[in-house]
Amino acid sequence: MLSASDVQGLYGIIATPANKGADRWDAVDTVNLEETERLTNKLIADGVSGLIVLGTTGECATVTEDEYRAFVDCFLSTVNGRIPTFVGATSMGTHQTVARLRFAQEHGATGTLLGLPMWQPCTQDMALEFYATVSEAFPDLAIMVYGNPNAFRFDFPTDFWVQLLERAPTAVCAKFGSPANYQELLDATNGRINFMPIDMAAYAMACISQPTLTACWATAAGMGPQPSIALMDAIRANDMDRAKLISEDIGLACETFLPPHAFAVFAHYNIQLEKLRIQAAGYSDPGPIRPPYNVIPDDLAEGTRECGRRWAELVKKYAS
Repeated sequence: MLSASDVQGLYGIIATPANKGADRWDAVDTVNLEETERLTNKLIADGVSGLIVLGTTGECATVTEDEYRAFVDCFLSTVNGRIPTFVGATSMGTHQTVARLRFAQEHGATGTLLGLPMWQPCTQDMALEFYATVSEAFPDLAIMVYGNPNAFRFDFPTDFWVQLLERAPTAVCAKFGSPANYQELLDATNGRINFMPIDMAAYAMACISQPTLTACWATAAGMGPQPSIALMDAIRANDMDRAKLISEDIGLACETFLPPHAFAVFAHYNIQLEKLRIQAAGYSDPGPIRPPYNVIPDDLAEGTRECGRRWAELVKKYAS
């Protein structure tokens, strides 16, 4: 099984490509399997170290079970063990999550991107029991904890991670956000959890502890992974001057992705913002947004499209 130290490089997060008409309420068979195969092969060829699917951007919550299985089957058969894969299985309850994980494991997933059940906010005891249950049920499947406090209405305090190591030994990494308490978490977990930041925060976290910053994730990979790969290559080589310059390039490309005034409402438009900028960049075709999340104000839509256009230029710069 994958360990915390095995998680290296750039882990691309992709949208679940949608067929034309997927934004209608009566759509069926919405997954574009041809684009799934093409994009997966292209990302591997362009150098991603791993892939993460069926999170928020992957619209895990809005694909049907038949669509979930069709996508997972196509995605994993295309990867065919060439790189690590983390397949999302977040749902409303443990039974549905377990059913999804059985399917993903049988089809060759390395691990799972796993958030807490989403109907009721979990207490810490509930959260620990959930991950412990999954760890026991799937001892050969690595868990990437989906550590998003806003989405799951759980703070993921330091003590949670300490207890998680004892109760869920297959938890090896976390999809992580803020560098605010990074050093505290490193000290508390002694390197047994790889706290992976988004590419936009990777440089800041590497400045806190460069040796432990071995991987990051990027939804921007759907626009082309080259800038994010270049950033991680620089950090891992301890070339922090170059990492700073690349991070500044990424920040400039993304400055219109989410204007400062809109941060408070980001949770309402997460999927829309990601898929519209991916579409504008032209590297992949995410297709329509599945309902009910296919609504976004015009100003936010234009801002994220501009981000996609800028990112496409950045891909050209770092293509070599």
